[in-house]
Amino acid sequence: MEDVPASESRQAFLRTVEKGQVRRGTISSVSDVDALVDLGGVDGLLRTPEVSWQPREVPLDQVLRVGQDVTVTVLDVDADRDWLTVSLKSLQDDPFREFARTHLGHVVSGRVTKVATIGAFVRVHEHVEGLLPASELTEREGDAQPVAFGDVLVVEVADINLDRRRVKLLLRDVG
Repeated sequence: MEDVPASESRQAFLRTVEKGQVRRGTISSVSDVDALVDLGGVDGLLRTPEVSWQPREVPLDQVLRVGQDVTVTVLDVDADRDWLTVSLKSLQDDPFREFARTHLGHVVSGRVTKVATIGAFVRVHEHVEGLLPASELTEREGDAQPVAFGDVLVVEVADINLDRRRVKLLLRDVG
């Protein structure tokens, strides 16, 4: 049996792999911003945003390790450029969609993560932040202190836009 040159076997693989396929692979290289997944002689690029739904607070090379077995979804195949991209995140439950199914109209408490001119961003679930518009903040009766980073507020989940991944909050009084 004759050996097939590496470039030919790579091209053959890229012709058979399709966007949306789920494949097993092994992490072959990791940097602090991306990783390569060996899918059987062809590496797929795994960018940081495609690793997890969790915000990345540590470098990627502290989360993944060379030799780690993974299951990924093929996001894009470019046989002309001899390239493909993959995702771990696409096989995980989306916490935003779960939040949307269960929290619309509910009153919850959350911690302010950022204050901007448009309002305050409030973490209302493990991986979900919502915007409390500035107009809601100006209506706070008897509050001489502006909202600050770290404050805990009681808010109502007033609107959820799944396409834009946005949550609008309304301020609610405690008690």
